[in-house]
Amino acid sequence: MKRSAAVLLMMLSLLLADQGLLVAQGRGGRGRGNQAPTIRQLASVDRSGNVQGTVGPRMSSILDPSISPDGSQVAVRGRMEQGEQDHLYVLEGMSASRLTSNEGNERHMIWSPDGSQIAYSIQRQGGVSNLYTRPGDGSGGDRPIIESEGMHKWYPSWSPDASTVVFHTNNPDTQARDIWSVNVASGQTTVLVDDDGIQALARTSHDGRFVAYQSDQDGQLEIYVTTLRPSDSRWKVSTDGGTWPKWSDDELFYWEGNSLMAVPYTTDGGFTAGTPRVLFTGEQVGMGADNMMTSYNPEYDVNAAGTRFVVTQRVEN
Repeated sequence: MKRSAAVLLMMLSLLLADQGLLVAQGRGGRGRGNQAPTIRQLASVDRSGNVQGTVGPRMSSILDPSISPDGSQVAVRGRMEQGEQDHLYVLEGMSASRLTSNEGNERHMIWSPDGSQIAYSIQRQGGVSNLYTRPGDGSGGDRPIIESEGMHKWYPSWSPDASTVVFHTNNPDTQARDIWSVNVASGQTTVLVDDDGIQALARTSHDGRFVAYQSDQDGQLEIYVTTLRPSDSRWKVSTDGGTWPKWSDDELFYWEGNSLMAVPYTTDGGFTAGTPRVLFTGEQVGMGADNMMTSYNPEYDVNAAGTRFVVTQRVEN
């Protein structure tokens, strides 16, 4: 009996260990980003994938980076230690400063076009995520952009004049995601894209005319462009899958698996995308060879000129 009990206890311990590993891996899924419990470092990279240096300290997690318009700072969603809540940090040089003292999880931060404000989401315990802004120096409190119950509001993106914020909704019951916009002054919302499938991670073009987003309406995640003014116009940009779209002044970037793609475009008479080409791979710049860039939390950003990128590196302990 004792021998049988010992064997059973050993088998139970192995099962629990396996389950713990699966739980830890599960935290790196689409909701939390591709971030298993290791060390992260933000790095600056050129168009050829050459690492130019690091930004800020090493942290337990770094997601949603946003380069300030003047290029001197990067706002990120981060955790200094494993197990902490996600908070808004501003990285400058080798330092990191918390911008707020909020208790909720802060995500999806982005600088306003003039660099005076940062928009971000906050999800407080037991509630849905809403969108807020505050001055880029951290002064003042959270000012609501849109605040309501029922659906999460994620991933804000400013129009060039900061009058409109584009974001995606997330129904907690159905997991449906659609692209909306909100007028910052009036609070009036508009549905931009509610096609079949999931629409998410929208970014407004620098001229304020177009919105890029990812959608699985054709069976896999691809990059599409629509107009900022509600319309039925849809242009498919990616050719073999795509996630995490970002604009420069004259190119649209996205990830195809582990490869960063660049697409030139023209806007005469509508939107016309050129042929995508690979700039560099995630493995090349230290983001990991197995990182397929599929979470709802991008791990890179690009400056307006399209000449500098910041990426989240995975650092060995």
